[in-house]
Amino acid sequence: MTHRKKNRLLTTVLAAGLVPVSAFAGVFSLAMAADAAVTKASCQVNAVLLKKEGDGTIPPELEFLKPTLQTEEFENYKGYELIERKALKLALDTKSEATFTIGHRVGLTLLGGDEARLKLHADLSSRDGTKSLLSTDYSINNNGLLMIGAGAYSDEKRSGKLFFAIQCGGAG
Repeated sequence: MTHRKKNRLLTTVLAAGLVPVSAFAGVFSLAMAADAAVTKASCQVNAVLLKKEGDGTIPPELEFLKPTLQTEEFENYKGYELIERKALKLALDTKSEATFTIGHRVGLTLLGGDEARLKLHADLSSRDGTKSLLSTDYSINNNGLLMIGAGAYSDEKRSGKLFFAIQCGGAG
């Protein structure tokens, strides 16, 4: 009888000791799988000029912005112009940068995510490159759109408010 009690006691002690370890391993592996699910992403970064004058027609190259440009936040703008578009390929924890002909520099880093949401870090420099306009981590739906205001913009033929529209889609 004592032998059976010792076996039962040993089994109970071992089982009680292994439950937290196996529970931790399960949570840890799920967390690692969620963070490591996305290891690459492709991004389109668009420099877009919004003007108060215009007929409200959204050009075909900016059609993807239509739902955003028709919101209350952008209702004061009636003219839309794509200044430049850059494609960036992101790898996990590696910064990719694009310099625009107008002087701004955009940097993106893929921090992780899963098939539904991406975790990214974005940097945006001023037109002359001397100061940072943005440096932030964010989480967004896969293929979601982030609009960043970069202030007033003008050159010899146009003026308005400059925005950077960033859209990224992830892959495993």
